[in-house]
Amino acid sequence: MMNQEQVDEGEQKIENIVYIGRKPTMNYVLAVVTQFNNGMQEVRIKARGNAIARAVDVAEIVKNRFMPDVSGPTNDDIRIGSEELLNEDGSKSKVSFIQIAAKSNGNDPAANYVEGDDNIIYVGKKPTMNYVLAVVTQMNNGKPMVAVKARGNAIAKAVDVVEITRSRFIKEIRDPSSDGITIKSEEVQNEDGTSSKVSSIQITLKK
Repeated sequence: MMNQEQVDEGEQKIENIVYIGRKPTMNYVLAVVTQFNNGMQEVRIKARGNAIARAVDVAEIVKNRFMPDVSGPTNDDIRIGSEELLNEDGSKSKVSFIQIAAKSNGNDPAANYVEGDDNIIYVGKKPTMNYVLAVVTQMNNGKPMVAVKARGNAIAKAVDVVEITRSRFIKEIRDPSSDGITIKSEEVQNEDGTSSKVSSIQITLKK
């Protein structure tokens, strides 16, 4: 029988529906945030079978950590049921699903910006898409400028974060090549109490 999460991943995409499958939770959080960032007033989160719990996590993370202006979901915003799917052997089976509608309250994200807020994303060992989500969220919440900073081996990941953000999610970001990139050496404290110098990069993003 076909894995239900595989079905969701390969399903034809509808503009305001995010189908939950086997990818990390934060990938789907980013997808929802990006939909709102692109002007959607309502985004539906849909999952089947074993992915249902992840769909609930996605809805709660979006609301509680990244987009506090998203309402609910109330009882009217949540649907559960079962759908009939075609298996690889030609037979049919039913699988449970959940669909959660997240709705924007229509607040202006720029109203949340306070001059002097921390606007630096430090890139480390977490997956690249976590940092992309952090940048998208900062700008979605009205930040006029966000800096991406990394040291040592994380520098390549910082460049990936910037390029993925610019090419796939917020295309209005200006090319930072001319005046938005700073490289230097920084002194860091080692575990044995000694200090050493490590290269660093800071890339400043502006719309």
